[in-house]
Amino acid sequence: MNTPRRRLPQAVRVGQILDAALQEFSQAGYAGARMDDIALRAGLSKGGLYAHFDSKEAVFEALLARHLSPSRLDVDAVVDGAATPRHLAERIVNHLYVSLANPAMVSTLRLLLAESGRVPHLAARWRSDTAETHQADIARLLERARARGLCSDCVARDHPWLLLSPIVHTLVMSALLGPGERIDLPERRQAHVALICELLRASAVPQADGPS
Repeated sequence: MNTPRRRLPQAVRVGQILDAALQEFSQAGYAGARMDDIALRAGLSKGGLYAHFDSKEAVFEALLARHLSPSRLDVDAVVDGAATPRHLAERIVNHLYVSLANPAMVSTLRLLLAESGRVPHLAARWRSDTAETHQADIARLLERARARGLCSDCVARDHPWLLLSPIVHTLVMSALLGPGERIDLPERRQAHVALICELLRASAVPQADGPS
């Protein structure tokens, strides 16, 4: 007698689908991946997959949301809990590097970099919802830090992306490395902390006029 198939909670089933989709997209690329193959990897019928996602694009979008939407920076908690500029820098870096411990995040970023030309609207939405939001959070953090005397009137207040540039470089390099290659994350974290400390205390130096 056949054992009735157990119905999984939707969140669990969707997680299984996205795990399968990440494998399929990574192997076949966005253009080569098929809903039938994603369903097969997830142990579902094609109809079972369509009960959760109505298109391959919807699956890809959910994959971006799952792995490339890190938690928002709690500006008040990060700044108010810092006693010194270095402590503030360490708290910022600790928040930024949490997601790098997740290999699926790096794999999904690799996909986004490779496939952004095929789904430019999804790449643009991720940039707006995630990258630009993080930059805005850093800008608010710097204003609050300045009010608390934890940073000077520094160049980073006008260009908050400077505080994010090392993590962006680390993410891109992580996505480009081969299977046997590794980035020295502790070293990069320390360098990132040191850079933020320099930015927090360095005032912008006006450019000297050249000879007339």
